[in-house]
Amino acid sequence: MVDVLGENPFFGASQMGRFVVRLSDMALIKADDSFLGVFGVSREESIGSDVGNLLDARALTKIVEAARNTAATTRIAVDIDHHDGRRVPLEVVACIDDTFEGEVLRCFALFMAQHHEELQHRRFLASAIEVSSQAIVIANNLHEIVYVNPAFTRITGFDAREMLGKALCEIPALETDERAIAMLQEAVAAGCPVQTELLSRSKDGISYWVDLSIVPVKDGHGAISHYIASAHDITERKRIEAEMCRLAQEDHLTGLSNRRASEELLEREWNRARRGKGTFAIAIADIDRFKLVNDQYGHQVGDLALQHVAKTMEDALRSGDWVGRWGGEEFLICFHGVDNFGALIAAERLRKLVKSSPLKSVHGEQPLTVSIGVSQYQPDFEDIDTMLAQSDSLLYEAKQTGRDKVLCYGCSDTRMESVIWEGSQVQRALHEGRLIPAYQPIVDLKNRAIVADEALARIRAKDDTLVEAKSFIEAAEALHLVASVDQSISSSAIARCSRAVLEKSDIAGHKHFINLSQQFLANSEQVGEFLARAQEYCEMCGETAGTAKPVVIEITERQGGDIMLLKKNLRPLTDFGFKLALDDFGSGYSSFLYLAELPVDYLKIEGWMVQRITSDKRTRLLVETLVGTAQKLSITSIAECVENEETAQMLYDMGVDWAQGYHFAHPTLAAEFAAAH
Repeated sequence: MVDVLGENPFFGASQMGRFVVRLSDMALIKADDSFLGVFGVSREESIGSDVGNLLDARALTKIVEAARNTAATTRIAVDIDHHDGRRVPLEVVACIDDTFEGEVLRCFALFMAQHHEELQHRRFLASAIEVSSQAIVIANNLHEIVYVNPAFTRITGFDAREMLGKALCEIPALETDERAIAMLQEAVAAGCPVQTELLSRSKDGISYWVDLSIVPVKDGHGAISHYIASAHDITERKRIEAEMCRLAQEDHLTGLSNRRASEELLEREWNRARRGKGTFAIAIADIDRFKLVNDQYGHQVGDLALQHVAKTMEDALRSGDWVGRWGGEEFLICFHGVDNFGALIAAERLRKLVKSSPLKSVHGEQPLTVSIGVSQYQPDFEDIDTMLAQSDSLLYEAKQTGRDKVLCYGCSDTRMESVIWEGSQVQRALHEGRLIPAYQPIVDLKNRAIVADEALARIRAKDDTLVEAKSFIEAAEALHLVASVDQSISSSAIARCSRAVLEKSDIAGHKHFINLSQQFLANSEQVGEFLARAQEYCEMCGETAGTAKPVVIEITERQGGDIMLLKKNLRPLTDFGFKLALDDFGSGYSSFLYLAELPVDYLKIEGWMVQRITSDKRTRLLVETLVGTAQKLSITSIAECVENEETAQMLYDMGVDWAQGYHFAHPTLAAEFAAAH
């Protein structure tokens, strides 16, 4: 066994004692307190008594014989019985001397109990190091290796002869980047403990991972005397971690990067481009009519279609480009080093490949196509979400205008690009929580008291200004984002309504008008979520379903569509207790049909008509007719866009019930509204 700790036979002796024995009768004639203390006896009861009462005959005989066989002093180790019952080692230096009492045995004893235990402990430690499964390396204060255990040789393939004298941080088994080695060297040079995980390579070329710790050992004066390095093989743990990471970042169906991993890759691409190290473009591809494939052939064939399209695109990409599954039947593709037209060509190539590679299944060949929206990195983009929103808007436009096509920003007509850009801003605002409601009061023309308010969509720009809905709602409608806008604004509005009731604020008794598009109303899932939230708020306020609610749903017939389908879509809301308002009345061709078929409670007169009543007699007569119709149907009439007192008074004289417009108040955010009203 390698002696790694050293042994000193007198190191750590716990007690020293002297005693004298008269050999003629083996009587103890002298002894100091240290010697007597080991046996737990007093001087009175021991001096003059037989020393055999303290030392057993075998130990005593051994000491006497050793002393007689030596001309001067002798040194001998024996075991004695301690007074506490332990068998402890005793090292004795003895000599025989002639005195007037005859021969005496003079002894100087070292009681080695503590040293014996320490020595045994050290031997245990040395044995543990030798048999440890961890690789152990010991270096001196000059960082030179002085010892390696068998486990080190077994793991690395390097034996002690090859390692002794080498620098601790230059172990040839380490196969790690320079920064990791530099970190180890700095820590060792500073005398600090260090721990890290390193990739290593054995002598026969096999790579493995170790968890390495290096700890300095100080001597009794506080100076570093040695370094102990221990390492255990964590290759299996690393393999499991890598597998878990792969599973966490890989789409289990297609084998592509999943959305989380794709977002991380995309972030790296963005940062690289930001540092001026190349450019890139992204594309979002969607399998056309994928739901039909699922519905007609089942989910198993649908899964095969996803796998087929994924493999077709992955195999066709250039080195460095990548594709990930973005969600559902959508894929995210990254093209490196291309401009707009280069990205368009690359995406068009993928589209053609998918189209020319039908899926073969037990049901025969199923043709597949994809629609793709492409956006190229621009230095003035604020973040990656801008590119994603742009690609998503282009993808939607490609699907709305025929499918099986590629649209790339910068490669289409100017008006469409404007719509797509505005739509991408709406998407970003939704994603970042910058789409917020502003509330415009509605007053009773009889007493000018506020009786209601309307929630209007606004985008909070990055400079904290508010962008009105007229600047983006057309693009939102064109790109089918208006339902998401409605969902966001309606959620905020009903939450505000609930807080007003619970806090008994001034607006607690008001009506709250919310605009819902036919795109929103046609989505049963969104309507269901809206009703579920409303139900929660109503329960908090003590309301029940079916009773009249302070919320009024505004619709407009300008959007067109099937009136009977609209009636069906509205039924869950009106059954819940929401009231119905017909907005912009007089702007379309079917206004009276809406009045006849729908349970309208409020009629909002189109703003252009209101603004002309003071100057145009024909318009004034039309408004009077509308007001008369509303009165006969017991519908509350509301005039929009009232901008002066003359118009307000004329409306009152006509019999209009309520009004809203800049003459009374501008739309404000919730906090400002509460402060002002």
